[in-house]
Amino acid sequence: MSSSFLPDNTENGTDFRTEVYKLLIIALPIMGAQLAQSGMAVADTLMTGRLGADALAAVALGASIWTPLFLFMAGVMLGLTPFVAQWQGENKPEKTGPFTFQGFWLGLAMSLISIILISFHTYVLDLMSAPVHLYDLVSDYLLGIMLAFPAIGLYQTMRSYTEGLGLTKPVLIISVIALLINILANAVLIFGWGPIPALGVLGCGIATAIAVWSSVIMMWLNIRYRSRYQQTTPFQHFSLPEPRILNTILQTGLPIGVAIFFEVGLFTTIALFIAHLGTTQVAAHQIALNVTSVTFMIPLSLAMALTVRVGHSLGEQKRKHTDDTAPEAVYVSRRITRFVAITGIICTVIASGFTASIMFFLPESIARLYTADTEVIALAVTLLHLAAVFQLSDALQVSASGALRGYKDTKIIMPITLVSYWVIGMGLGYVLALTDIIVPAQGVSGFWYGLIAGLSCAAILLCWRLRKTAS
Repeated sequence: MSSSFLPDNTENGTDFRTEVYKLLIIALPIMGAQLAQSGMAVADTLMTGRLGADALAAVALGASIWTPLFLFMAGVMLGLTPFVAQWQGENKPEKTGPFTFQGFWLGLAMSLISIILISFHTYVLDLMSAPVHLYDLVSDYLLGIMLAFPAIGLYQTMRSYTEGLGLTKPVLIISVIALLINILANAVLIFGWGPIPALGVLGCGIATAIAVWSSVIMMWLNIRYRSRYQQTTPFQHFSLPEPRILNTILQTGLPIGVAIFFEVGLFTTIALFIAHLGTTQVAAHQIALNVTSVTFMIPLSLAMALTVRVGHSLGEQKRKHTDDTAPEAVYVSRRITRFVAITGIICTVIASGFTASIMFFLPESIARLYTADTEVIALAVTLLHLAAVFQLSDALQVSASGALRGYKDTKIIMPITLVSYWVIGMGLGYVLALTDIIVPAQGVSGFWYGLIAGLSCAAILLCWRLRKTAS
């Protein structure tokens, strides 16, 4: 990249080291919070597994129903972050509180819709051809989860608000405490303790609800009583739902939520397609998917931080050049924010290059952590090699998407991900995996070749869009 494209203007605070530091200060707590959030799912799996295969299967089936809805909600609420970040950069705190309060109404509305959709879970289980004897267990688990959804709507609003301000450490601390609460509540409610009866999978769902509601209380206390939030707090701006503001949040957040839903749905559909290929292929796919799900937290966290940095930069430059419309001033302003975006992308690619190297050079060691079955290990090694290849494409597409969110240019993300994931990724993957049209059927490996193609397409298109937006 030319020096003209990567400015190094230390007097404007845009040198590479300074920008990397600013990005990591925001990103590292987010990364820890994401890993703690993933840890709740791991704890649920490990602890319900002690009840037997049926309980474990019920939690897995229930999670496949409610997790996409949760991720969709979280994606939509990310629509708050770039607005808060830009106003923070502009030093206009008075705009943040009233705007954020409307997010509570949106979060609660989506929670209600999610609860209604979850209540029809038996129809989804029918489509998945799930064992009938598991239906009651899944229903028990999801009953507890439904209690958590109003809290999810409230918490995601407050999280997007505080991350938009660049205050990410509270999110980390609260996430770790919530993980500990979840583990303790699981131990008590799943297996029983003293006068509290063993509730099994119902207890697991209720434990999740307790952990999420605890997060809401902790975040509320953090915002209510810390002085750093006083100028922007949403709690002093109660108002009825305002369609104009809700529509503004949805215009930015809905494409993000739908894009996340597309990606989650892609992996769920692949799992359904390979179910009949045998336990070896399913197990190897699950190992590779589990590894990539964990490593994806690194680029995802950097991308979320990049949204905040781009928003802050846009606001700062707007504040500095409010009365200066000279072409040179406008050019410098755009150049500085573009530098922020490119720096974030470079950091994300470097981090993903590290995880890709581990997958590529140590795949067998990774696979042996999950199983001793030699056939599963051999296929998992192949899939981990393919996963290493798409780490860089994944890093490019998620970081470019994060930068576009900072620019509030999110509408384009939805059609790009739809075409890339479903038309190219799933289409090519299906042809390579289950047909002999191009080459002899590759089995599960074919779907992973499709993922490489789909993520690469998304990376190219999103980077192209970012270049246009940032120019």
